[in-house]
Amino acid sequence: MTLQEILNSIMERYPHALSPDNIINKINIEQKELFRTIYQPQTSTTYDLIADNPFYPVTYSPENIIDVVVQDVKYPYQNIKYEGQFRYYYITEDNCIGLYPTPKEDVTNGMTVFRYMEPHALTSNDLNIEPDFDKAFHMLIVYRVCKSLAEIALDANMTNVFVGQYNGLETEYKRSKRAKPVKILDVYGGGWNATGF
Repeated sequence: MTLQEILNSIMERYPHALSPDNIINKINIEQKELFRTIYQPQTSTTYDLIADNPFYPVTYSPENIIDVVVQDVKYPYQNIKYEGQFRYYYITEDNCIGLYPTPKEDVTNGMTVFRYMEPHALTSNDLNIEPDFDKAFHMLIVYRVCKSLAEIALDANMTNVFVGQYNGLETEYKRSKRAKPVKILDVYGGGWNATGF
């Protein structure tokens, strides 16, 4: 669905007097929450290491960082208030990744940061764009915004209707995703062909 189609769907399901910009702001908020909870696509960003420079600014939320790999070595996260490890990364208050130890030489594409994606902000300047959220489930955004509008209007009956519609569609969304394979640790050493006790 395009942004205009989402705005139309919201108006059809819960007529309101709010401006399109106000509704688009709500859509952006809902999409960010969906990205943080049920929809977590991953991406990566590479950085050139600079000799004697421990700080690398990031333009995304540091909370979305999954892993930091420096020259093919994974660096764990460390809160600098506590005793340090042999190597680690930390986050500064001005949204920089700090590396310890400090790189000693320039390395092109020497650091890769794996992270969860963040959705692009939608605006009324382009109503033909589609949200970054899974295209097959844009109605989740519609139901969440409608629920929010019903809550603002203190319309408990419609709030419950939209909550029910949202919950049903979210269940379908979760069922549509394939479970990631999980390796089970064989703590007893018997393996799959081991006999019982």
